[in-house]
Amino acid sequence: MSKATVTKKELEAMGFRPNQAKKILHEARQVMVKRGKTFWANPRLEVAPRGIIEDVILGFPLDEGDDDV
Repeated sequence: MSKATVTKKELEAMGFRPNQAKKILHEARQVMVKRGKTFWANPRLEVAPRGIIEDVILGFPLDEGDDDV
């Protein structure tokens, strides 16, 4: 079972560069703020909801890399 949130370090471990990871998290948090979830407005948060990142930002599921052959 995957976690509900994704951290900046997890995105970096998946191959995204640090600035790319930061931008992905920022965009996902902005989507949540627009949906009325003001908790996500904190710019110091280095986590974002996995579902938003997968569905809205990237458009594909994030694999943890555990199933790679």
